Amino acid sequence: MKKGILAAVVLATILMIGCECNYSGGKKEKPVLYVYPEKNNTEVQLSLDYDGSLTTVYPAFTKENCWEFTADKDGTITMGDREYNYLFWEGEDNRKTKIDIGYCVAKEDLVPFLEKELSELGLNDKEMDDFITYWLPRLSQNKYNLISFDSREYVDVAKLQIKPAPDTLIRVFMTYKGVDKQTEITAPDKVRTPERKGFTIVEWGGSMLY
Repeated sequence: MKKGILAAVVLATILMIGCECNYSGGKKEKPVLYVYPEKNNTEVQLSLDYDGSLTTVYPAFTKENCWEFTADKDGTITMGDREYNYLFWEGEDNRKTKIDIGYCVAKEDLVPFLEKELSELGLNDKEMDDFITYWLPRLSQNKYNLISFDSREYVDVAKLQIKPAPDTLIRVFMTYKGVDKQTEITAPDKVRTPERKGFTIVEWGGSMLY
């Protein structure tokens, strides 16, 4: 019998002020997808249904909005005669983002904060390193960042269809807005760290609000 999918879907949203406000939607930067099957040379189809305009996809889709490839247990993705560490896309949409919960994080506290939060959200050391080395230079341009977690908007905008269905799906998405001073904001509920079981798909990405 097919195992139930463990969906641990997380949206990390960095906010502008500690109240409910709407900000313009921004570019979805570097959502990347790691694929960890239980057996080597597993055939996988992964489709992206994005309610916006795709600006970059790498490697290119093998058919409309869909990657077809084989994957190994260590996460190596093979498409044609090339190997990849992950699948990558970027896009833009004009949605307004409602923000009302999160953390205010000072520039000097970003690294320990990200390491702690990303670990609790389910990323392993390699995925966490990839995330931090990409986003830390951008976040460090701000004296403070307001950070919140809410998966509802992102999973509604970027839907995934995966065959075979994964046993564990972890989606971590960060949207951020820099601020100049410490700002009060309601803290979110504690996230339960997902347990990786069986065929696992992991995604992380982010977006700057403006």
